[in-house]
Amino acid sequence: MSHEITAFVELEPQFKPRVWGGRRLAERFGLATDEPIGEAWVVFDENRIASGPYAGRMLAEVLPELGEDFLGRAVVERYGYRLPLLVKFLDTADWLSVQVHPDDAYARAHEAKSGWLGKAEAWVVLEAEPGAQVIYGVKRPVSRDELHAAALDGSILELLNFVPVQKGDVIYVPPGTIHALGPGLLVYEVSQRSDLTYRLYDYGRGRGLHLDQALDVARIDPAPLQTARLEPGFRLQQARFTLELAEGRARAPDHACLAVTALEPKRGGVLAASGTARLIGTRHLVAST
Repeated sequence: MSHEITAFVELEPQFKPRVWGGRRLAERFGLATDEPIGEAWVVFDENRIASGPYAGRMLAEVLPELGEDFLGRAVVERYGYRLPLLVKFLDTADWLSVQVHPDDAYARAHEAKSGWLGKAEAWVVLEAEPGAQVIYGVKRPVSRDELHAAALDGSILELLNFVPVQKGDVIYVPPGTIHALGPGLLVYEVSQRSDLTYRLYDYGRGRGLHLDQALDVARIDPAPLQTARLEPGFRLQQARFTLELAEGRARAPDHACLAVTALEPKRGGVLAASGTARLIGTRHLVAST
């Protein structure tokens, strides 16, 4: 990958073992581990810089030095010298927990000490085994009392909307949407800079639930499924981020920086300053905010 702009930062991925993780990420990134790696965080402000004059330093330490010209004026005015995006790959050998994320207002009011934003996210399905599914919202309107009881006794799965997915599907998940990725998927995910996850149900795996917070923020009527296909000209523009498929060139909108990630998960991401990036090689997903 090379760039027509001079300011870009290549990042080292962070690898996250997960009980539901598989082997694909470890194999593709060449990791010597038997742990089930569920996530590779490839663009995140707590990633280390892989090369160049800032090599070895954490991105969050360097962003104030790179300044407004790198991040973009709108980003600095809204978030300060923090990267407001998180880009990751996920490999799912089993179901993720049934979960929900808060919006910015709830995060500010109840999770301020965490430093996280609320979490809007989008999934791009890179690989899908036959029969792969995701959970997206409830099938019918439910009450919070009904949802609480169903989360405790396991009948919650009967209330949820199971959606078949295939390679190339793109799904936007607004805050408040009950959701889960199913087994057999390799997924690119872009989201706000947040890991605020409230579990409603976890298949008896012994991890804690967060029922009070989840019921505070969960949408309890069916959510319109927001989908697209990853094909030439693809562009998803939402309030918190824009995602597009780039071949050859990518341009940052409104002087914001670009999070550039190759579709094939074999290396970390690149954060590029506002301007035009010339992309070499395979297709790339480009996120900005």
